[in-house]
Amino acid sequence: MPASSSPVPAPRGSVGRHALEGGAAVVAAAVTMSACGATAAIALGAQSSIALSRLVPALLSMSVGGHLTLDSGSAATGGGRTGALGGMSGGGLTLELGGQVSALPLTLTFLGTMVLALGFFRPLRRRGRPTPDLLWARFGGALATTLALFTGSALLGRGTVRLPKGLTQGMGTATGGSGGGTGGIPGAGLSSVGFRTDVVSTVFFALLWVVLVVGIGCLAARRTTLPRPLALSRLRLKWHPLTSTLAGMCTALCCIPLALGALAGAAALVGPPQAAKAAGAMLLAGPNLLVVALTSGLGSSWHAAIQQQKSEAGGMMGGFGGTGTPLGGEGMNRSVAVSSWSGTGLPLWLIGLIVLLGLLARVGYLAAARTPVRTARQEADAVLGRHVELALRAGVTVGMATMLFCLTAQGSAQIGMSMMGSEMGGMTAGLHSAVRLSGLTGFVLAAVCAYGGSRLHALRSSRRAQVGPPALKAGRVRRAVTR
Repeated sequence: MPASSSPVPAPRGSVGRHALEGGAAVVAAAVTMSACGATAAIALGAQSSIALSRLVPALLSMSVGGHLTLDSGSAATGGGRTGALGGMSGGGLTLELGGQVSALPLTLTFLGTMVLALGFFRPLRRRGRPTPDLLWARFGGALATTLALFTGSALLGRGTVRLPKGLTQGMGTATGGSGGGTGGIPGAGLSSVGFRTDVVSTVFFALLWVVLVVGIGCLAARRTTLPRPLALSRLRLKWHPLTSTLAGMCTALCCIPLALGALAGAAALVGPPQAAKAAGAMLLAGPNLLVVALTSGLGSSWHAAIQQQKSEAGGMMGGFGGTGTPLGGEGMNRSVAVSSWSGTGLPLWLIGLIVLLGLLARVGYLAAARTPVRTARQEADAVLGRHVELALRAGVTVGMATMLFCLTAQGSAQIGMSMMGSEMGGMTAGLHSAVRLSGLTGFVLAAVCAYGGSRLHALRSSRRAQVGPPALKAGRVRRAVTR
């Protein structure tokens, strides 16, 4: 008989192979993110206003933290009393539209993170233990590919988007015109706006994203062969049970919006077109909504707001019959407290709190089950008890993750109009929350729930230890009697 039935691990591989596999993981992540972004754009009907070949690279850049800059150039307008100033601008006034959009479609970020982590760590499972230089080569290949790939996506993520007719007519009416008639400045001159992706921010945040995924993966990866100094390091031995549990929990939660988006997409094939819009929204910002719902239970005051910017040229616009608020009047100012929404009968913050209590207690229980039992010497030398130590680690990890999720789920858009170098006003819209308060309450709640979950695991383990041996002896007696 063979001495061992365990399979022989495959060779470690060369430096070049590890570098290529690291780059291939980044390429697979980018392809997955692009495919999801294109599907969402088609579901939302964006192909009628912008070329997908330009929109998809822009979405790919935004999914890692890049922001868009809007610029319409100069649109000559004229008519009515504005014609009297035509000599100042070559036949009409020049109306310009500009702004910036900063938002992360977290569904694309989540999919890219999962594919990158699987592509980076999964091939190491059935191989011999790699040396540190091989892991560094793998990491270097991923960084080099990220630098080249996301630089290209940022350069391609620029183009022109056609503005909706209702928006251009509204701008014309708000500026005192009638959308092309006399006696005002028609907004119809701005029928499209150009956008471009910032290359520096895209590349920087893309590299940071890869560093975070690989770094957290080195702590959370399970059933993966890592270099011995890393696998046996004190940092991994202490934080691996908790980080692996939290990573699995976050993965399961982020799959919920994907499943809802798939269901909405299937319903759109036979149902109303609103189902396609819902599917597109879930495929872009499903995890954003999930973060808002859960962090509302931590006291995070999420607010969605649209606000007008005061015009600096109000006096001049008054002479042309304008209102000084080009994108609408004061009635457009809106602010909604998302955390207080109670469409299901319960406020959103209460639903998030109830769900978080159950999830964090489960995290504490599973992390305690995966943590090796201390030896008598370790228990005597430890400063804190194992339950308190696990609670503090859970509090620190969840508090930092909460602040990160709150920052990435926020979004803002700023649009401004100017004429002859003077600002005519504009509009800002965004979704914001209290990040520091969420981190503090997340630390406290996670520490308390993890302590309770660890205590529960210890109680159940002690009961099993007491019941196990007598039950085993009784089973042996029964088998002996039947024989």
